[in-house]
Amino acid sequence: MIIKSATNRVIFVILVTLISFAGCGNPAQEQAVSENLTKDQVISENQTKEQVISENQTQEQVVSLSPAQEQVVKGDSYLESGEWDKAIAEYTNAIAIDPKLGPAYNRRGFAYYLKGDYDKAISEFTTATGLNPNDAGSYWGRGLAYNDNGDYDKAISDFTRAIDLDPKYTDAYSYRGKAYHKKGEYASAIVDYTKAIEIDQKNAVAYYDRGLAYSYKRDYSNAISDYTKAIEIGPQYAVVYYNRGLTYHLNGDYNNAISDYTKAIEMNPKYATAYNNRGRAYQELGQYDKAESDFNKAKELGLK
Repeated sequence: MIIKSATNRVIFVILVTLISFAGCGNPAQEQAVSENLTKDQVISENQTKEQVISENQTQEQVVSLSPAQEQVVKGDSYLESGEWDKAIAEYTNAIAIDPKLGPAYNRRGFAYYLKGDYDKAISEFTTATGLNPNDAGSYWGRGLAYNDNGDYDKAISDFTRAIDLDPKYTDAYSYRGKAYHKKGEYASAIVDYTKAIEIDQKNAVAYYDRGLAYSYKRDYSNAISDYTKAIEIGPQYAVVYYNRGLTYHLNGDYNNAISDYTKAIEMNPKYATAYNNRGRAYQELGQYDKAESDFNKAKELGLK
């Protein structure tokens, strides 16, 4: 009996990329990007006990899990519930029992990654790839850690290796696109996001990310189209409405910008930059009382 490794990936949903501008300057000049990985936005799509073992096993075979594999199953339950330290402890127990159990290193790598300990994550994924050089998921995981560590070239190399091993690996294309985006190589990012969309046409995150890349290329029409598609697919996030509103704003369509900023505020009443930018859109339309009200609200929420 084996534990699935390459196909048993922890899928990270919505690493939200924000475009924001603050103050009262020119939005086109103040556009900036930051990426935030919010731990409660990190989920595993199908991280069940059944996924830890071979799909073809019978109930009787499940009962015959080795002691090390049982520890991995326990670790996965903690990983899914966001208890990173407890997950690490279980994976460590599994490795103590069976030092050659590659998936235990893979999962421990993800747990360290989610804790923000990227160096340890890289070490774990490196061990996992050494034990199984065909484990696309571990190359992807190491790429995530390199990317968040700011080592974009190594991240791109690992995502590329994952794609070589699994040409339909949607997340590898998406995150390689993010790495290219961080390097300012927006055309290459768009190519990767487009490939991810070709593989999965319901990939709202890829549409959103491609919209960001188009925004940075000042291709506002395509950016708005992609944000709209992301909204249609769902789930809906305030940041998507905010960025579509920002793009309308930069394109001089202040009424649609106000509509999207308002929707973002409805979804997140503490969205200070949405208030600020809606105020600036009102200002452009000569609606100064509404603008002042929004500026005051933004300051009240802590925007300087």
